[in-house]
Amino acid sequence: MGALTKGLNVMALLALTAVVAFLAVFQIHSSAKIAHLNNELSTQMKSMHDLQSSLNQMQTLVHHEENEIGGLRNFVGSKFNFTMQNIDAIVNETQTTLNEEVQKVNDDVSSQNNFIAYEFAGIFAVLGTLVFLWHTTSHLRDMNEPFVQRKILAILWMCPIYSVTSWLGLVFTSAEPYLSMIKDFYEAYCIYTFLSFLIAVLGRGDRNAVIDLLAGHADHMKPPLRLCGLLDGGKKYDDDPRAKAEAVLFQCQLFAMQFVLLRPLTSVALVISNALHTGSRDYTSPQFYIIWIINGSIFVAFSGLVKFYHLVREDLKWCNPFPKFLCIKGVVFMTFWQRMVITLIASTALENRFEDDRERREWIQQAQSFLVCIEMLVFAIVHCYVFPVEEWQNDYRPKQHKSNIVDNLALKDFAKDLKYIMKSRKARKRALNKMNREKVRTSDLYLDEIELAQQTKQGGDDTAVRADTQIEYTSEHSQKSPVSSDEEYTEEDIDWERLEKYMKETYKEEDKQEISTNEII
Repeated sequence: MGALTKGLNVMALLALTAVVAFLAVFQIHSSAKIAHLNNELSTQMKSMHDLQSSLNQMQTLVHHEENEIGGLRNFVGSKFNFTMQNIDAIVNETQTTLNEEVQKVNDDVSSQNNFIAYEFAGIFAVLGTLVFLWHTTSHLRDMNEPFVQRKILAILWMCPIYSVTSWLGLVFTSAEPYLSMIKDFYEAYCIYTFLSFLIAVLGRGDRNAVIDLLAGHADHMKPPLRLCGLLDGGKKYDDDPRAKAEAVLFQCQLFAMQFVLLRPLTSVALVISNALHTGSRDYTSPQFYIIWIINGSIFVAFSGLVKFYHLVREDLKWCNPFPKFLCIKGVVFMTFWQRMVITLIASTALENRFEDDRERREWIQQAQSFLVCIEMLVFAIVHCYVFPVEEWQNDYRPKQHKSNIVDNLALKDFAKDLKYIMKSRKARKRALNKMNREKVRTSDLYLDEIELAQQTKQGGDDTAVRADTQIEYTSEHSQKSPVSSDEEYTEEDIDWERLEKYMKETYKEEDKQEISTNEII
């Protein structure tokens, strides 16, 4: 028992020793393993530390590079901006220089065009003035009716005044409004002077003679107007035609005279309004009402002038007053409506051509002045024909017949031929038959047919045979004498169709013989 116990103890001790040894070995092995792991961990930690250091260095380097790139970007941007500013400055300077050169060229071209326009308009103005001087000296050399011809000379001055002031307004555009005032003054004066001219032609300086002449037309003469167009006592002139004529003459002169007195005031007011008010010309502008006043005054003046002309046009027919009236009315109305048309063109078709309203108004003034210079030469030439010197000579006799443009161009003859051509076919055939009958009457066959008709009336039985025998055209036909007028026959008894047929055949034979003769020659 004891031995067993000892054995067990020994075995237990041995087992315990083995366990302790195993634990010791395991501990040693574990310690070595742990030491190895610690070494590896230390190595990894060192590597991680080195890597962290490298990353820090790289971050520092990247940050430094970013700073350098930013600085470089700023540098490049500043240089680029500076360069672009320099380029922009150079481009702007070049563009400015180019625009100045282009403007200089345009100004040179414009000045050359203006100079050409000045020369062209000046030539017409000088020619118109020369025609006026020739016409005026013709009247002065042959002053047979001084009281009448003085009025004519005053009217003739319209052309040089208009042409010279228009040319000056074309050259000196700033003075054009003031030069237009001169034209407006003389325009009104010419209208009244023309009425005075008509009165002078009728009375030769005697107003009572004109009143007596108008009194002869009192039957169809309307009473004078009073109180803004209301008839005032029209019946009081019924018993006194001379008083009625005197009142009508005074009214016509008053209507023309009011334009002479009102036109200068409206012209001055219009110039002042244009200087003070440069906006639109609607109903809010003073120019709108001034123009209406001018038009009303012109209407009243011409109504008096036309009324007087209609009363005495038969008495003045010998001197052709209507063309003279058109010369005065044409200058006034044509220049007015011409300016209206030019203004309309400048405001519509040429609107984009002008930079501002001032340039547009200047162009309108120059265009109007240029056209007036040209037109005054035409009117000066027309004045030589409508105000001739011959009318006031002592032995002057009005022409009974005057050729017109219709006669000179033979338009009446053309209309007559056209009327004939447009006739119906039946009418042309009837006319042709009539001509053929006239030809037949001059031929020998006509005499034969008359003889045949007489024989038929006398009761001949063999009419057809005799008719055939009369067809032959022999030389003895020409020796027959015409039938006397006392023989009884009518044209209805003649066979005109047969005669025309024979005449045509005869003409054909004669034509063939003539052609053959010509060929032989």
